[in-house]
Amino acid sequence: MFGLNALHSTKLNLKWAGIFWLLNAFLMTAIAFRFWQWITIPTGDVRSLVYLLATQYGLFGAFCVLALAIQCLLCFLPPRLFRAAGILMAFFLSTLLVVDTLVYAQYRFHLNGVVLEMVFQGRDIIDLSWYTWLVGGCIGLVLLAVQCLFSALTTGIPSLSRLRKPAYGLMAVSILVSQGLHVWDDANYKTQIPSYTRQFPLYYPLTAKDRLMKWGWVDPSAALDKENSLHVASDGVLHYPLQAIQYQKPAQQPNILFILIDAWRYDDANAQVTPNVSRFAQQALRFHQHRSGGNATEPGIFSLFYSLPDTYWLSVRNSGQRPVLMQTLADQGYEFAIHGSASLNHPPFDRTVFSHIDDLKISNSARTPALRDQEITDDFKQFIDKRDPSRPFFGFLFYDAAHGYDLPPNPVTPFKPYWERVDHIKLNNDFDPTPYHNLYRDALYYDDGLIGQVLMKLQQAGLDKNTLVIITSDHGEEFNDHKKNYWGHGSNYSDVQIHVPMFMRLPDGQSGDIDRRTTHFDVAPTLMATVAGVTTPISDYSVGQNMLNPSAPPSRDMIVGSYYNYAVVSPDLINVVYPGGIFETLTPELNPTKQRLLQGDRLKNIISLMSRFNR
Repeated sequence: MFGLNALHSTKLNLKWAGIFWLLNAFLMTAIAFRFWQWITIPTGDVRSLVYLLATQYGLFGAFCVLALAIQCLLCFLPPRLFRAAGILMAFFLSTLLVVDTLVYAQYRFHLNGVVLEMVFQGRDIIDLSWYTWLVGGCIGLVLLAVQCLFSALTTGIPSLSRLRKPAYGLMAVSILVSQGLHVWDDANYKTQIPSYTRQFPLYYPLTAKDRLMKWGWVDPSAALDKENSLHVASDGVLHYPLQAIQYQKPAQQPNILFILIDAWRYDDANAQVTPNVSRFAQQALRFHQHRSGGNATEPGIFSLFYSLPDTYWLSVRNSGQRPVLMQTLADQGYEFAIHGSASLNHPPFDRTVFSHIDDLKISNSARTPALRDQEITDDFKQFIDKRDPSRPFFGFLFYDAAHGYDLPPNPVTPFKPYWERVDHIKLNNDFDPTPYHNLYRDALYYDDGLIGQVLMKLQQAGLDKNTLVIITSDHGEEFNDHKKNYWGHGSNYSDVQIHVPMFMRLPDGQSGDIDRRTTHFDVAPTLMATVAGVTTPISDYSVGQNMLNPSAPPSRDMIVGSYYNYAVVSPDLINVVYPGGIFETLTPELNPTKQRLLQGDRLKNIISLMSRFNR
């Protein structure tokens, strides 16, 4: 008798699960339509519309089928416990999908390890307001209520079981249609349908170029012509530099001080927002067309110190090799003073850029970005008092208040109105950015005051005439400038996210405006040549050039990195390359264009830059 009851319960559980997860497939497919606001379908392109609909139902239906299979392993449980487990699983998956749509709306990439690390590393990286948590909690309650409703409908309306066969059958047909269209278009190098791959989370469509060539369904000569792509793997053994660095050490070497404000856009470097820096800039070289090598911290700092594209980041991170600039300065006896407001181990700069530095301070004791900025300022001033005067020093200050939109207690706030707290969930394409941007400007104004303290300390110590000072940023910051609902950074390669201030004060007092295009890749070779006396050809350790060279070309194609993709950026076009080699070409205003960015020698040069330092 007990065995019959157990068998009956198992059958009820399986029947319930089949209908319950089918309803969730409908729910997740509906939620995923939030991605469509960022999808462009050419007018009259029925194939793309069919592909997107089939992919969406097939993909999220497959997620639910996988969840169904996992829950079936628990079919021996009593019905109430079994259903509770299903409700919790479905609640988790649907919540995760909603969060992913929110992340994608702001950054145009899906949930990944970088995003999760930013959340779990706490306020050093991202600080969510109580309002954001409140709205998130309400959304969670709604999703939980929907799951409970699905469970009740599944048990209370037996006729729903009639949906199982046609709905699951349509799911299978959708998968076949979407994968068939993708296989064919990918093999024939039609880019429209493959370009939609990045719109869906955890979506890895099928490809079959070689097999279709073997069967004679694809023209091999046309395929070989198209094979000239921008996708270059960078997981080989690092060969950096290409030869040992040779130098003639100058008899007198200046100190070097890097001062960076995280997420500082170019047009907010002015006398109103950053008055101390603006006064400093009048005595310095002012590079008006300077671009970072990344739209986020890791690629921005990486390009500044290594003078390499971000496609080499994984190789460098895995090897732990320090930049040739830092190695050369260490060999020449420089003393290091490295002070980052946010932790230096996320990204792992402690194991890359600043590796092999004794007594490196990885984190600070203050709890907020603004207070940490004051802490690193005080630490650096103490270093100036206690340093070894017989050695030149290399200093690095990395301020975080603007990145964190954070102000100290009782702040000076010249820009009004401003947000007293950041509510990311309020950001949308119609939101007025003024109060948000003003809070950012107020934070910049605060950091500018701290930088003024540092510059004054150098002057009081008599070091200002013998210290090369660079003031810049790792990347820019966007406030929906192009009306495409982009906020912050790390989401596109427009100028507002990569155009950064760059001021360089040389010990000889040289000043002036430089309007030719320069990049972060140029900083290290400039210092290697002018400060360290390096005679090794720049191309042996860098993709940049000496930014003080007046004969440098006015514009160049540059490789700019981000969290998970990269772009080749020129003054008039942006070519974004996604994992797997899928790419799209955009105008500087982020509008799609069919114009091809790179051909012939320009393409060969870019591929060379991405492969030169791999063995």
